[in-house]
Amino acid sequence: MVKRYTVEIAVGDLINVGRFRNVETPIKGIEIDENGQPVIITSKGKKKLFSCRLVKLTPGAKTPRQILMEKHGKRRHNKF
Repeated sequence: MVKRYTVEIAVGDLINVGRFRNVETPIKGIEIDENGQPVIITSKGKKKLFSCRLVKLTPGAKTPRQILMEKHGKRRHNKF
């Protein structure tokens, strides 16, 4: 079982893109998006490095519960 995995990518590496991942394209740049997640820039456009978000990379991440508490206030309305 893998506990830790390191991904090493660099500008110039080739990746497979497209619907069936059958088109090779070089990496032209690497950026960080507004959510703090890595994005690869290719000749075919921007691609997410991971299809999921890594919470530890997200700056100031709030849980959905925290967002709802701020939106509706700290009071809870019970119908009992």
